[in-house]
Amino acid sequence: MYAAVFIGGAAGSILRELFALEIPGAPLLTATFGINVAACFVLGWLYAIRTRVHAHVLHLGAVGFCGGLSTFSSFVAELERFAETTGWVVMVPLAAEIAAGLGAAILGEAIGRRKPARESGG
Repeated sequence: MYAAVFIGGAAGSILRELFALEIPGAPLLTATFGINVAACFVLGWLYAIRTRVHAHVLHLGAVGFCGGLSTFSSFVAELERFAETTGWVVMVPLAAEIAAGLGAAILGEAIGRRKPARESGG
């Protein structure tokens, strides 16, 4: 279990760093917006398939990978810097990221709940 969390966390952290270097923040969004929303999608999907996979897959994916990929601390630090220059306008990226994250998690869960099509046995 610990190895799964370690491997997933390392992979998620490396992927986050690679994407953070390539995807700059858009106006009124944080630089980590897309990364955090993607992690929410994966978490929603993993939640939906949790009864169909081994517990170590959940440790690797949800705790490790998504924990390493998403970054609440960077999100808060970016909001703080944004608030220093924009004041109350900081509520726009805050609300946008929370809403998009919830939407992504709901979409991921909906996709995970879909049953795979059965192969027809001739």
